[in-house]
Amino acid sequence: MREKYIEQGLVKAVKDRGGICPKWVSPSFAGVPDRLVFLPKGKFGLVEVKAPHEKPRKLQVSRHKMFESLGFEVYVLDSVEKIGEVLDAIETT
Repeated sequence: MREKYIEQGLVKAVKDRGGICPKWVSPSFAGVPDRLVFLPKGKFGLVEVKAPHEKPRKLQVSRHKMFESLGFEVYVLDSVEKIGEVLDAIETT
C-alpha cells in the first residue's frame, strides 16, 4: 500500500466528518507534516502520512518535536485502518 492511498483515505474521512484536510506544502520550511486537519467545533491536528511501517525522517522528527513543544499533537499515520483512530483523537482534544 502506498502513502498516496493512505493520504487519499484521510482526506475522504475528514470530509465525511465535515472537515477539510489541506496538504501543507512549505518550500521554505521543510519537514512539516503532510496534512492539516480541520474538524468541526474548532478541532485541529497535524498529520504525517507514511507508507506502512515507514518512520518519519530525522528532519520530520525534529519538526514534530518543535510543534509538540508548542502544544500541538503530531500524528503519524501509516495505515488506512488507523485513520478513524487518529481522527477520534483529534476530535477529543
